[in-house]
Amino acid sequence: MKFLPGALALLFAAMPAAEAQTAPPAKPEAVIQLTPWRTRWAIEAEIAGKKGLYLLDTGAGITLVSRETATRAGCTPWGRLTGYNMMGKRFDGPHCGENIAITLGGIAARPPITGLVNMAADNPKNAALDGIIGLNLFEGRTVTLDFAAGTMTLESEASRAARIAGMRPLRIRLKREIDGGALAVMAAVPSRLGTLWFELDSGNGGTVLVSKPIAELVGMDPKLEDKQPADFEVLGDIRATTPDAFTPDMIMDGNLGMPFLRNWVVTLDLARGLAWIGKPPVPPKPAIPLDQAVKQ
Repeated sequence: MKFLPGALALLFAAMPAAEAQTAPPAKPEAVIQLTPWRTRWAIEAEIAGKKGLYLLDTGAGITLVSRETATRAGCTPWGRLTGYNMMGKRFDGPHCGENIAITLGGIAARPPITGLVNMAADNPKNAALDGIIGLNLFEGRTVTLDFAAGTMTLESEASRAARIAGMRPLRIRLKREIDGGALAVMAAVPSRLGTLWFELDSGNGGTVLVSKPIAELVGMDPKLEDKQPADFEVLGDIRATTPDAFTPDMIMDGNLGMPFLRNWVVTLDLARGLAWIGKPPVPPKPAIPLDQAVKQ
């Protein structure tokens, strides 16, 4: 019995450490469950009291809604915004400025500019979608994309710090078009002649795209019009590897679509222009071959 007081002292001394070990993890602002949409992902959002399903497209640059949704939200579309897709095609149309309030995951936000889109006219298979959510809706926030788990996380400062502790920094640039109202992310890809910049594009469901002028720098054939395999470094042992790559004539170096993004967790600090990348906790499901994907 003479050793009991010492044993009790050790027990009580250990209690704070035990409590610290069981402290709850840092809580993000929101964890949003995504909905599979063909080879991509959609996200539920509420505008003017009505919920709808929107394509989550990190390469879109801006958020786009139907004319019906814009009217319901009290917007009479005005002016003209002009943008170009990655192939250089020009698009013009009216917009709603920063006047559309959007709620998702219990968080309300207003993109700096919202355009109009007719999803059925773009592709009849997308007729059930109400529009497109672009990264400009998350202006100034940190978001984590985990497509293997089918989630998008809006990070708090605390959860951001906890998240990136186990990830690797990824060099990026924030891409701003349409008078600064658009927002997309370009990731650095090394080559023997210098850094290439590839767009991170969740709206590209089935391919990796490499512009003809730089295709040979990543081991691809710029003369081949049909699909070809790609396997090139993005960051150390993190590679863009897919049998479904193309070398079109583009106005950017390249585009990393879902064949790349589905394999990694990516955290984007859209306020500071920083990013991190890591392996998903749950391995992704096997990719759908491109010839099957186009039929969906």
